[in-house]
Amino acid sequence: MNPHHGLVALPFAILLAGCAAPRAVLWDGTTGGRGDVQGHLGMVGCLPTATLDAAGQSAVDALEPMVKEQSFSDEKLYGNGTRTLVAAGLDMPGANVVAEIHVGLGWGLEAGYRREGGANAWALRWQFLSAADAGWNAGVGAMYSSLDYDLPSTIGDFQKLLGYEFKRTDIEVPLVFSKPFGDGGKYGSAGFGLVGAWTRTRYGFDPDGIYRRWGGEVELLERLSEQEMSFFSYGGMGYLKVGYKHVWLFGGLTVMTQDYGSYKVPSREDVKLSGTTILPSLGVEFRI
Repeated sequence: MNPHHGLVALPFAILLAGCAAPRAVLWDGTTGGRGDVQGHLGMVGCLPTATLDAAGQSAVDALEPMVKEQSFSDEKLYGNGTRTLVAAGLDMPGANVVAEIHVGLGWGLEAGYRREGGANAWALRWQFLSAADAGWNAGVGAMYSSLDYDLPSTIGDFQKLLGYEFKRTDIEVPLVFSKPFGDGGKYGSAGFGLVGAWTRTRYGFDPDGIYRRWGGEVELLERLSEQEMSFFSYGGMGYLKVGYKHVWLFGGLTVMTQDYGSYKVPSREDVKLSGTTILPSLGVEFRI
């Protein structure tokens, strides 16, 4: 196999089975009255520049022999592989089905649940400005999510070989402003906003009985358990919602940037990552 094919194949192999933390803002800044139900069903994409860059440095056809041999003799290849593994765990490229439902509590509040890929999220939203009074709607929310997963394709085999476990929890706060189309947004709305998030990661490596051979030495890979890291993300969002009365088509884009920090990996220098994540979304929204 041509090694350049591996460079191309790895990003696409990951893209086919993406799984990422729920961060795309799927909200117009409004809430319903007590007992009102709002739902959303659609797709969310995730394009993290840090992961795509890291994945492009490691060829699938070169990683496969290492997985089969269960040892490492190429320090540079091992370094690229661990960088890709950490990056994919932090921010996985791909597309996921998303479904969420929110119920009005009164006083401008809504509470809801969201399922996206393998992640669960719970949210509380508050509308503090109404277009009926000010010409614009505005609301602020908070969403908590948790996620852990196995990576796909050859990277998944590499994950198992190194005994890599990864879990992340996110708290995200969006602030959204919107202009309704028609009375009470009967025909939809358009809007924009700001978003900030705090992420905590817990991870560890348990490469039981795996050796590395370079620099004239043969050593067992060290075990690194119960590692923690946290980082902040920030960015913006925009959306367009069109339809009639109770059903609308929703299209949006959320863009976030973050410095993921420094992650320890067995028998090499720490992996340091930063980048921008682009989160396009398309779905159907209803309110009853």
